[in-house]
Amino acid sequence: MKVGQKLCGFLVREIVDLPDCASKGIYLVHETKGMEVFHLLNDDEENLFAFSFKTPPKDSTGAAHVLEHSVLCGSEHFPLKDPFIRLANQSIKTYLNAWTASDHTVYPASSQVKADYFNLMAVYADAVFFPLLKKEIFMQEAHRLEWDANGKPCIQGVVYNEMKGVYSSFESAASDAVDSVMLEGTFYQHDSGGDPLVIPQLTLSKLKAFHKQYYCPANCQLFLYGNIPTEEQIAFLDKKVLSCIPKGGKAYRFPKKITPAKIKPFVHVYGPADEDSDTNRSSVLLAWRMPSVKTAMPHFAMELMFLGDILWGDDCAPVAKALLESGLGQDLAPQTSEDVNIPIKSMTVGLRGVAKGNEKKVEQVIIETLTKLVKEGLSDEAIERSCMRFSFSTREIRRFNGPYSLVLLRRSLRGWLYGLSPWATLANKEIIDGIIRSVHEDASYLKNLITQLLLLNKERSLVVVTPSSSWVEKRIRAEEKIITQLLLKTDEEKQKKQLRLLSQFQSKQSPDEDTVIPHLSVSQLQPSCEQVKTLLSSCKDIPLFLSNQETNGIVYVSVAFPVDVLEPEEYLYLSTLASSLVEIGWQGLPWDEALSKVQGTTGGMGAYIRHAHVSEAGQKSSDSKSVWFGRDWLIFYCKVVEEQVENALSLLADCITKTDFKDTERLTDIINAMHNNGMSSVIPSGTVYAAMRSQCTKNKNAAVTEILEGLTSLYNEKRIASCSAKKTAKTLLTLFERIKKGGAVIHLTADKSGMTCVKKYLPSFIEKAQLGILQAKRKVSDSRFYALTQIPQKYCLRKASKTSGVKETFVIPGTTGFAGVSFDSSAYDTKNCIADEVLCHSLETQELWRAIRTEGGAYGAQLSPDSDSKTTRFTSYRDPNPFRSLDVFKTQMHDLLKKHFSDDEVEKAIIGCYSMEIEPRTPSSTGAMGFLWRLYGLTNAQKKRRLSWLIKIKASDLHKAALRYDKALLNMQSVVLCGQELALSKNAQTTGIIYKLPV
Repeated sequence: MKVGQKLCGFLVREIVDLPDCASKGIYLVHETKGMEVFHLLNDDEENLFAFSFKTPPKDSTGAAHVLEHSVLCGSEHFPLKDPFIRLANQSIKTYLNAWTASDHTVYPASSQVKADYFNLMAVYADAVFFPLLKKEIFMQEAHRLEWDANGKPCIQGVVYNEMKGVYSSFESAASDAVDSVMLEGTFYQHDSGGDPLVIPQLTLSKLKAFHKQYYCPANCQLFLYGNIPTEEQIAFLDKKVLSCIPKGGKAYRFPKKITPAKIKPFVHVYGPADEDSDTNRSSVLLAWRMPSVKTAMPHFAMELMFLGDILWGDDCAPVAKALLESGLGQDLAPQTSEDVNIPIKSMTVGLRGVAKGNEKKVEQVIIETLTKLVKEGLSDEAIERSCMRFSFSTREIRRFNGPYSLVLLRRSLRGWLYGLSPWATLANKEIIDGIIRSVHEDASYLKNLITQLLLLNKERSLVVVTPSSSWVEKRIRAEEKIITQLLLKTDEEKQKKQLRLLSQFQSKQSPDEDTVIPHLSVSQLQPSCEQVKTLLSSCKDIPLFLSNQETNGIVYVSVAFPVDVLEPEEYLYLSTLASSLVEIGWQGLPWDEALSKVQGTTGGMGAYIRHAHVSEAGQKSSDSKSVWFGRDWLIFYCKVVEEQVENALSLLADCITKTDFKDTERLTDIINAMHNNGMSSVIPSGTVYAAMRSQCTKNKNAAVTEILEGLTSLYNEKRIASCSAKKTAKTLLTLFERIKKGGAVIHLTADKSGMTCVKKYLPSFIEKAQLGILQAKRKVSDSRFYALTQIPQKYCLRKASKTSGVKETFVIPGTTGFAGVSFDSSAYDTKNCIADEVLCHSLETQELWRAIRTEGGAYGAQLSPDSDSKTTRFTSYRDPNPFRSLDVFKTQMHDLLKKHFSDDEVEKAIIGCYSMEIEPRTPSSTGAMGFLWRLYGLTNAQKKRRLSWLIKIKASDLHKAALRYDKALLNMQSVVLCGQELALSKNAQTTGIIYKLPV
C-alpha cells in the first residue's frame, strides 16, 4: 500500500511509522462519502475496530446516550431486539462495548479470531448506520410512563434508571459542579448522558433526527488496530456499508474557538447525602480553565498532565501535601485531576471533608503553596518522581478492562476528533521525553507553567459542594411533578395499551431469530490454551517463584508474608495495615521523603492482601503439602526498570524493616481517606458490595473478602477512624512484627536480562529485609471469621425476626438499587462446573437480560459461578426495583427445569464462555497469575480439561445443572442495597434487617 493509492473509493492520504505504538499508521478518507479510517497495522492478532461519531449535545435529554443504547437494539440486516447481547452470548470477543462521552460516541469491539472479528464488525456497522429505532425500543431504553404493582405511576427506562444511579453519587455531583463552572456557555454544559429530570423531554422524532444528523459516513472516524490487512477491512466496509448509502452526509466540525461564559469566581452547590451525613463538611475544589491551544495541543495536554502530577499527583506532591497538612479537610478530593480530553481543558485540586467556614482557607493554602514553588522552585526529588512515573508509563505493557488498543484509541481521538491527524496525540514517548528534557535543561520551565497557567490565570473558580439530605428529596419531588405533568397529557388507557404492546414486543421471538447473527461453530474452537509456567527455586532458604516473560526491561518483585499467623479478629486491621505500609514513612525518613524516594526510583511500590479459597481439586495438587500452599498473604510489590533494581530493593528492604507507624497524623489521613473512598464507592460499586455480602458466610475466604473489601469493611473503617491514632499505630506495629516473623516467599517476573539482574541482588536483599523461614498457619474455626461479618446493631434501622425474602437491606443515598444472591454450585475441575458456567452464561444473556434489563429497567444483571468456592452469584446493577429482580430471578431459575435447550443455543453459549477462557494477558499479569496458580493449586492441566469439557457440553448437561440449581436455591442468601423510601415501603418479611451505612 502506498500514499495516493485508491481502494474501494478510499484514498490513502498518509502512511506513517509509529514506533511508540509498534505500528504503521495508515490514514484513508473516502473520496465521496467522507468517512475517515485510521489503521494501526502491526503483528497483534487481537484486532480491534471502533466506529466514532462526533455527537455534541444540544440539551440534557441524553439523546446521544439513548441513541448509543438504541442502535444496538436492532438494525436492517439484524432485525433483532437485542443483537448486542447476542454477540456477547455467542462471540469470541475480547472486548465488546459502547460509550457516550461529552461530545462523541464510540462503538469498539475486538477479537483474536478473524472470522469472529468480521462478524462483530458486520453487526456494529449495520447497527450504527441502519438502526431500526422502533417506538418500543425508545420506550424501553429512554423513558416511559407506567404503573407499578400498587397502581402508582412512575417513569422507567434503561438510560433513565442508569442516570438516576449516576445522580445518586455525591462524587458525581461534585465532578458535575466543576464541569458546569468550567464549561458554562458551551454545549459541554449539557449532560450528554442525560439528566433524569430532563430525559422525559426527549422524543422518538428528536432521537431519529439526532441519528440522521450525526450517524453518517462523513461524520464517522473509524479506528482499526491489529494484523488484518487494511485492504481486506476496507473492502468489507464498502460492501456492507458504503455501497448501500447514496450520500455521505455532512461531517460535524467543532468550532475553531469555543468561548465559554465568564467564569464565576465562587460557586456553592449541593449533592446527594443520606440523613446521617455531615452536612457541615464539603468538598472544596479550586479549578482553572486553561487557555486555548491548538497547534501544539498534544504537547500542551501532556504538559498539563505532567504539571498536575508534579503538583498534586499523590500525597507527597507539594500542593497535595500542603492541603493534607493544613488540617482543613479529611483527604484529597477525588476530583483532583486534569481534563485534557476536550478542547476546553482544565485543572482541578481540592479537599474533601472541609468544615463550614474553612472553604476560602483551602484556596489560600493552594495559592500560597504555588507562589512559594515559583519563588523557591520544586525539589529535585519531586521532579525526578514525576519524570520516573511518566517514563515508566511509556515502557510498561498494561491491560485494564480490555485490550491495550483501547488506550491507543482514546489517545488518537484526543486530537483526531478536533481536526488534528489521528496520530498527532499518539507519540507519547517523544512528547514525554521532550518535556523531561525541558525540565532538566531549563530551571524556569516549570515555574513559568505554574505562573502562566495557574497564578496569573484569572479563569479560576472556587467550587464548594455540600452533601444535603434534602437534595435527593427535592429531586424526588421534581420527578413526581414531571409524572403529574405527563399524566395530564396522557390517555391512561392508550398508554397501558402501549405498555402491553411493549411487553409483547419484548417477549416475542421470531422463528429465524437465532440464525440472523453469524457465529463460529464449536468445531472451530481449540481445546488448548497458553501455558503458564512458574518455576520454584530458592534463595537463602526463602522460596523463590520465577516467571519468565517479555516485560520490556521491567522487573516485577513480590515479597509475600503470611497473615494467617494472626487471630481472626486481627484481620480487621489488615486493610489499614496494607494501605499504610509504604505510605507512612520509616525510621529517620518522613512519609513524604520516603514516598518521594520510592516514586523517583520505581514505577510503583505498595502492599495488598491476597487470599483465595483452595478448591477440592487444588487440595490434591502436588504442592498442597508445602508450607506456602493455600495461605493468606500480605504482599509487598515493586515494579522497576532494570537499571534501578538495586536501589529499589534497598528501599523495599527499608520499608519492610523500618516502618514504625510513629507518624500518627499521617496515619489519621490514610484512615480518613480509606473510609471516604469506601463510602464514595458504594453507589458505583453497589453490585460488588451486594455480591460479597450475600456470600460472606459461605466459606472462610468469602468471609475474609467481606471483612477486608465488603460492607463490613466500611463499618470497620469507621470504627478505626473513631479510635485513637496512637492506639491504632501501636496495634499495626504489633501485627506487622508478628506477620514478618511468619516468614516470607518471593516472586519475580522479568525478561531474561531482568531476571539475571534481579537475582544478583536477591541474597543481599533477603539479608537486609530480614526475611525468615515460613511458619505454619494458625488453626482456627471458620465460624470466628463469620462472626466478624456481623453489622453493629447501632446501625440497624428496622429489625426482622423472620424473613422469607431478603436477609439484609442496606440503605444508600439516591433512588437506585442493587440486588445480590449467592447459592451453592459445582466444584472446580469438574465437568459439572463447566455446565454451570454455560447455563449461567446462557441465562444471563437471554432470559435475565430480557426480564431484568429489558422489561425491568435495570442497567444490567450478572450470573456468575465461582467454582473454586462452589458458589454462584446473581446481581442486578442500577436497579429501580431490586426486590422485584430477586423474585424474577427465582422464577427464571425455576423455569429452566421446563426449558428445552436447542443445539444451536448450547453452541452459542459455549462460544461465549470460550471467549472468557482465552482472554489475552499482559506479561506482568501472566506472571502474577502463574504465581497465584502455584499458591492455590491451579494448573495448566486443569485449564486444558476445562476447555476440553467446555466444547463437549450438551443440552442434557445444562438440564442437569438446572436441577442442581433448583435445589440449591432453597438455601440462597439475598442482600439488597436501595434508597430508604423503597426499603421502608416494604414489609420486614421482604426486606430482612435494614441497616444504614456508617457515614
